[in-house]
Amino acid sequence: MPDIIEQHRRFLPHFQAAEQIINLTWRLAFTLPHHLIDLHTEIHEQLHELKQQKDSHRKHQQILAYTKMIEDYDAILGRCEDAHLSLCEPRIAVMMCNAFKFYDTNLYELHAFCLMPNHIHLLIKPLQNHKGEYCKISGIVQRLKSYTAKEINHIIGKEGKVWGDDYFDRFIRNQDDYNNTVNYILYNPVKANLIALAENWHYSYYCDA
Repeated sequence: MPDIIEQHRRFLPHFQAAEQIINLTWRLAFTLPHHLIDLHTEIHEQLHELKQQKDSHRKHQQILAYTKMIEDYDAILGRCEDAHLSLCEPRIAVMMCNAFKFYDTNLYELHAFCLMPNHIHLLIKPLQNHKGEYCKISGIVQRLKSYTAKEINHIIGKEGKVWGDDYFDRFIRNQDDYNNTVNYILYNPVKANLIALAENWHYSYYCDA
């Protein structure tokens, strides 16, 4: 069992252990449609059941169900429009992509990301600092959200809240899970009908190391 780096919850439970690759998602601050709010509630309930479940077969089934809920949530979210702000506006998108790459090899290893109009996907492996302590996911997310929020407000000439309060995180379990996650991230714009071919999306990245 790897060392636990942090374990806490705000609206959602968060867990990080040493040497894990972690899939992160967060969205812009806007009011969700009612059907998405209902699905978000189901995700909360599924997470609670997962935490209580000890039977390995039952837990595996619940993990699959939870993953399907996240994918459904993400597919619907990808088609929601925010008339006030799009992360794919070229100036914002370039800034966001540069921000993700800036902390590569510093706070984390950057494996993949995809920028959608109203949310982001980020696949990273947190690194150790000069003291040998692992960078915490909560700190990484806070730093990225804080910097990019200020830059977005500067670009659009406004003030106020940019990002939603929380984020989803899920650690990668094995190589198959890793491959499936990378494919899911890169093909997100295709599933949202934003583009026909994933390789033509300008605001995604994968490090094939």
